[in-house]
Amino acid sequence: MYGTPWSDGVGGVSQRPIKPGESFRHKWTATQYGSYWYHAHEKIQMEDGLMGAIVIHPRKDIPKPFAWISTDSKAQAAMIRAEQKVTPLLLSDFRHTTSIETWDITLKAGFELPCFDSVLINGMGSARCRSADEITSLLSPEQVFFLQTFNSSMTDKA
Repeated sequence: MYGTPWSDGVGGVSQRPIKPGESFRHKWTATQYGSYWYHAHEKIQMEDGLMGAIVIHPRKDIPKPFAWISTDSKAQAAMIRAEQKVTPLLLSDFRHTTSIETWDITLKAGFELPCFDSVLINGMGSARCRSADEITSLLSPEQVFFLQTFNSSMTDKA
């Protein structure tokens, strides 16, 4: 993003927001190769999955540092192959509710939900969703007292 910081910001703060149905094209010059990621800056967009990997390959004339890592020619060849066929690894949190549903729950609860259902690896994962009864069975006596005092109970989101 070197030289274009205004295009990596929050709509209404460092750049104009992109209106529904419109688009925004960001043109920039890559100055460093490597693996990076892009993501939305609006709460609902990132939470609903607007993010991904960006891989910038080095120019062919850039010297490879692999000889500094290993003197073994097979190891160096393996590193060159790995560089050419990079597979990004993107880890992300995931809730089994949409961002709008999560926001509604947050407003009703009066605090931001710290609970995520699973961790995704390149968009794939699994989750073990405990029932409200199972969650309640794991409560300490102090937690049970607190809930009874406020006439409350646990939900599947705890």
